[in-house]
Amino acid sequence: MPRPLCRFGRRRSTERAPLLLLLPLVFVLALLALSVPLTLAGAEDADAPRLPADEARHHVGEVAQVCGHVASAAYFGSVKGQPTFINMDRPYPDQTFTVVIWSSARSRFDAPPERLYDGKSICVTGTIETYRGRPQIEVTSPEQIVITTPPGGGGELTDVERVFVKSLLASLGYDTDFGTGEWDERTVEAVLAFQSRSGIPATGEPDAETLRALASAVTGLSDDEMSLSIRLLLFELVRQQE
Repeated sequence: MPRPLCRFGRRRSTERAPLLLLLPLVFVLALLALSVPLTLAGAEDADAPRLPADEARHHVGEVAQVCGHVASAAYFGSVKGQPTFINMDRPYPDQTFTVVIWSSARSRFDAPPERLYDGKSICVTGTIETYRGRPQIEVTSPEQIVITTPPGGGGELTDVERVFVKSLLASLGYDTDFGTGEWDERTVEAVLAFQSRSGIPATGEPDAETLRALASAVTGLSDDEMSLSIRLLLFELVRQQE
């Protein structure tokens, strides 16, 4: 007759075996449960419709990819929540759409967002909300914003800097619409003409060599012409702060 101790030992190992066999299955099911929400979230973003900024107001509550040109951008460090506002199509307060980045997400960007995106064309993905009648998306991750500005879009200059450069070109006699920061075909033609006359590579871009040549050329401007360029720069700064 077997000893009770041995029977007790065999019975415990027999009962434990099914549980041990189930552990890999439980582990796999747990992984699947964790992966499903991530997969659905990724699919939702991937399938998000692409909308121009001026149509976002018709899609409040929906997840979408909203695209447009950044007309102004500002960081308010002294305001509660320290928000960064990126305004599309037109500067504040006439923007058609706003991207909001709170201080909790600001540190995740490699550079200040107001500098990184100002003057560029972007697409932002997220849930469209409204604030005081204006559509907006609150961004919590840099991955939600994609820069879509094509090559030849005015380099890394902000809208304010472009207004200043274009006003200087206009003062030198080159045809530019210096009231905006858009680096359009007219601006590219003006820069090409300036570069050709200055004997530097004609790229149509405000690269370092072009800006150095421009700095030399403006020394011949009259005080009134320089005052006009400086005033335009200051007015653009004021407009973006209001």
